[in-house]
Amino acid sequence: MSLRVESLKKHPQQINKVKELYLDSFPANERIPINLLLWKAKRDFVDFLIMYDDDVFVGFTYLITRKDLTYVLYIAIDNNIRSKGYGSRALTLIKEKYPNNRIILNIEFVDEMANNYEQRLTRRKFYVRNGFEDSTLIYQDRWGLYEVLIYRGQVDKEEFYDLLKRFAGTLLFSVFKPHITSSKALKVIK
Repeated sequence: MSLRVESLKKHPQQINKVKELYLDSFPANERIPINLLLWKAKRDFVDFLIMYDDDVFVGFTYLITRKDLTYVLYIAIDNNIRSKGYGSRALTLIKEKYPNNRIILNIEFVDEMANNYEQRLTRRKFYVRNGFEDSTLIYQDRWGLYEVLIYRGQVDKEEFYDLLKRFAGTLLFSVFKPHITSSKALKVIK
């Protein structure tokens, strides 16, 4: 497996594959319009990366960085090749690309009452196996409740808010209405 990442900007012919995988991998309520993602990816602090194994398209990731904090907004591996180690290798490549950064991502809150509880639990175990830990932060927007996991250090809610505001801009940020709090306060926001 010789996985490599390249900027989507350098491979615009892959946009249709990325769009298809994006639509297949994320529920509608978690998807930012793809054209907005492409437009925001022109910023110097956003990386919209596609992954290849030799010349075979494997997946993509969308990363936002502010100072020494990198947020994995999206990561997706092609359905036809999942469970073959590509997800772990993709995370390793992200860690290598940002060797001095703390890396955060959101996963659906592991709620025993959720209809996809097993999937949520499996996803959490995957990230923990790959070095991510509980950040003690919970992210909530208009559509869901998410646990924030971190690799390499800790993050506070002000840092996360600053990163989101930089990416979204004031208007879009006010539309998303994110709420970040300590997991200890979960009873309050549920």
